[in-house]
Amino acid sequence: MSVINQMLKDLDKRQHDQQGASNVSVHLPAKTSTTKLILFIVATIIIVNIVGIFGWQLYSENQQLKAQAHQEAMTLKNDQFSSDTKQNTVSSSNLSPTQVLPLPVTAKPIKNVLEERDEIANMPQSSLATVNESDNNNNIQEGDLNETSEQIALTKKIAETDDTTVIIAPVQAAKTAVKPETVTETVPVKSSLTISRTQLSPQELAANKIIQAEQAMERHDIAKAESLFEEILLVMPAHETARKQLAALWYGKKYYQEAVNLLSQGIALAPEAEEMRLMSARIYYEQGKARQAFNILNPVNGSNSTEIQTLLANVSAELNEHESAVTAYRKLIGLEPTVGRWWLGIAVSLDSLGKFVPARDAYQQSIARNNLSTSAMQFARQRLIELGE
Repeated sequence: MSVINQMLKDLDKRQHDQQGASNVSVHLPAKTSTTKLILFIVATIIIVNIVGIFGWQLYSENQQLKAQAHQEAMTLKNDQFSSDTKQNTVSSSNLSPTQVLPLPVTAKPIKNVLEERDEIANMPQSSLATVNESDNNNNIQEGDLNETSEQIALTKKIAETDDTTVIIAPVQAAKTAVKPETVTETVPVKSSLTISRTQLSPQELAANKIIQAEQAMERHDIAKAESLFEEILLVMPAHETARKQLAALWYGKKYYQEAVNLLSQGIALAPEAEEMRLMSARIYYEQGKARQAFNILNPVNGSNSTEIQTLLANVSAELNEHESAVTAYRKLIGLEPTVGRWWLGIAVSLDSLGKFVPARDAYQQSIARNNLSTSAMQFARQRLIELGE
């Protein structure tokens, strides 16, 4: 055990020594490093180089663009000059025989003109005066010489730029012969929408409004339908359909007097309008005004309308106008002979007039039709017994 204790003590001592050594702080001398400065200088140099390269590229591209633009401008100018020259040449060659004159003295060949210019330049003053006098005698003016010089220069340029043979014509002749070119330019015309109003006839206008009014009635828009019918009557007061439709709408709204007035106006315009008379008579009859209904229907007592004759017969019987009632029932029997109530109606009217024999025959006919109600059948049989069948 002592050996173990000794080893433990040695171990503790070593650990204590190591801890002491670790607690000792070592102060190293501070070194002044220049690494950051070097890196900063290198980065600056790189940035400067990049900016310089970028600027040089921009400058090079700018110069190239300028050169390209200049080259295109020169090409365009040369093309325009060539086209103008060809146009002048063609114009000169197209001169009529009266316009193409012989070349004047000033329009000499190019070689001769150049030689004369050199000779004039080398001549002394006296000779030059002689030449001038000779030129004056030949009516050569200074303006013509300038024109000749311009013509020579133009000919040189044409010879350098084009191999086309050029016919040199007098300047004055070319000026009078060359006419301004007519430029035909197509101007785009803006498309425009033209709205034309078509004038409809009253009949067409009324037909359109009738359709609109019927559609409004289907939508139960009564106010709209009334307005459309009124507009039709303003345009065409004699329009029977619009008047009847409007009267029916007013009758449905219980505007009886307004409906009757409207129908009366239509009857005044068309006295033979049976349907308007029938509508007006029904309104009167339902209001207990049998006499007004009779007065409305009596002018059309010869009508073949079952409805008119039925209402006229009923109104006449109610007013004790049995003659009129007999006439109406006979018309109904002629239209529908198998209907028993027509026979019963005429039998009652004949009975009221004291015409018992024809009344008894009419009662028998009504019973024979066998289409009366039970009460009507009993009444007919009872009258036959009373009349002594």
